[in-house]
Amino acid sequence: MITKLLIANRGEIAARIARTSDRLGIDYVTVSVEEDRELTYHAGARATVRLPAGGYLDAAALIRAALDTGCDAVHPGYGFLSENAEFARRVRAAGLVFVGPSSRVIESMADKASARQVMAAAGVPVLPGTPTATADLDALSAAAAGIGYPLIVKPAGGGGGKGMSVVYAAADLRESLASATRTASAAFADGRLHLERYVERARHIEVQVFGDEFGNVVHVFDRDCSLQRRHQKVIEEAPAPRIPEDTRAAMFEAAVRGARALHYTGAGTFEFLLVGTEFFFIEMNTRLQVEHTVTEEITGIDLVEWQLRVAAGEALPAAQDEITATGASVQVRMYAEDPFRSFLPCPGELKVTRWPELRIERAFTRRLHVTGGFDPMIAKLVATGATRSAALAAARAACAQVRWNGISTNLGFVAQVLGAPEVVAVEHDTAYLDRIDPSTEFGDPDRLSALAVAATTSAPDRATPWSAGAPVGDRIWLDTAGHDLGSIDFAVDGRPFTVRVSGYDGPAALLRTDPAEPGVPGVRTEAGEVSIDGTPARVRRSGAGWVCQVAGVVREVRYVEYRTLGASETDPEIRSPMPGTLVRLHVESGDRVEKGQLLGVVEAMKMEHELTATHAGVVTVTASEGAVVTTDQSIFLIEERSAAA
Repeated sequence: MITKLLIANRGEIAARIARTSDRLGIDYVTVSVEEDRELTYHAGARATVRLPAGGYLDAAALIRAALDTGCDAVHPGYGFLSENAEFARRVRAAGLVFVGPSSRVIESMADKASARQVMAAAGVPVLPGTPTATADLDALSAAAAGIGYPLIVKPAGGGGGKGMSVVYAAADLRESLASATRTASAAFADGRLHLERYVERARHIEVQVFGDEFGNVVHVFDRDCSLQRRHQKVIEEAPAPRIPEDTRAAMFEAAVRGARALHYTGAGTFEFLLVGTEFFFIEMNTRLQVEHTVTEEITGIDLVEWQLRVAAGEALPAAQDEITATGASVQVRMYAEDPFRSFLPCPGELKVTRWPELRIERAFTRRLHVTGGFDPMIAKLVATGATRSAALAAARAACAQVRWNGISTNLGFVAQVLGAPEVVAVEHDTAYLDRIDPSTEFGDPDRLSALAVAATTSAPDRATPWSAGAPVGDRIWLDTAGHDLGSIDFAVDGRPFTVRVSGYDGPAALLRTDPAEPGVPGVRTEAGEVSIDGTPARVRRSGAGWVCQVAGVVREVRYVEYRTLGASETDPEIRSPMPGTLVRLHVESGDRVEKGQLLGVVEAMKMEHELTATHAGVVTVTASEGAVVTTDQSIFLIEERSAAA
């Protein structure tokens, strides 16, 4: 067995590998950049090697860390250099064990075009696509005509959905290719792209495989990863539900056949698109997957232990007929993002005050500084039950049980998705989350925030008259006879809402933001918490206003006078919605722009956000391409003047 292991990764996967290493009695060494110095897994390490900024992608620094601390093996985790063939080659050349397959296999599967060719030769069904990957945008544009639309753009050396986009018409291809090249170069240090025919209304099914150096290959059942947004997985489950058993068996057989063709060793995942009873190979990930947890839950197998044993030269711990599965498991990825504002990344300080009692993969206990330089995943909640229904219910309950302060997350949105009829009935596909509008489907948190503050500041037993002045203390409603007891205007992160109190039902104020709608009950339940028509929210004072957390997101609410809201119909400034980097400018100062025109692109947490013109006019650019920008920083000024002016 390996005696000392370098964990060449960060976050929850580093903590996961450390946990198995502890159980097996393997010493381990961790690596860290400045932002990660307080993550929990460092506490049990024999040593922690500090890396410079960007060090997780520095192969030389990682190998040096392993050698200097006396390690005999390197576990790459996932992401970063985990599927980098040159890194695997250099690790082995340094006399170290690489926990993963051979560099030859990594190289052939990391290139999406090469992987398709290998799998087609092995008899695994594939979709039409480019025969080789390239960074030549002209060559890709020419190839697209032969593949046909819609097609999907994929970074050749990537994973995790980063840089992928669906293109429906030739007119949109060039910008998608340019965006994918930027993202792939930044995330994977490889700007080459691959094109493939896009299959709509498909499910994303993957099969876990394992091989050893004695030629043994097994599958460890399947997972459904169809609930994804922009090709980034959000919710995963095992086993994949509602698949005909003969189709499932055919997928298992195809995955094992493909792995045998590669002479594969270690953990790998075959990813397929499923349409009816037909399935097509997407890619093979030559590493452990983020969603490996649900496979572990239904099989009782520690997949990290299997990785370490196979890397040490042992045979697989079990034969195919010895691997069984029971029950169902669902994993939720907790992301630092705002689903109700185009899923914008939300870096900042997070403080968790309560975790649910189930399997949670995380690298911190209570506090975490979420930076803009890494993937926005904070933690993973893993719920397991005797049936799929039980696992879904447990996962949904877990989302509601987490208590935190500081930044917005996707947990409120995910909880609603887990209970959506399409998901419960397995009638969703890979585009389901991209089709729905969270605010329309699940409620507008801006409106709920205004109502929640109104509920906390109103009471039937107090009369606090107000007119044009600011509210006095915590009581803001005019308690007089009549149908409306009063109304007040709020700005929720700058968005105006007028809330009216139409009466009381016991301790609950009947609140409405539209004169035509019936009043919904808003009642304080305990200190800092409130219920809006059954929807829980948490409200606290902050300076002259309030901070409200509802549906998993955080909103700042302020009292305003109505007349101040209509002062300007159009804000002339286009501001960055998040901290990040201005990676691309599409206009120059003095250009005339039209409403909806693309002005620039801001990138944070490996995600790109397009800034578009809110109105027509002449633009002034106030930041340079490549500049680091902050939230609400003005980047463009659009003045409504004639072209002649």
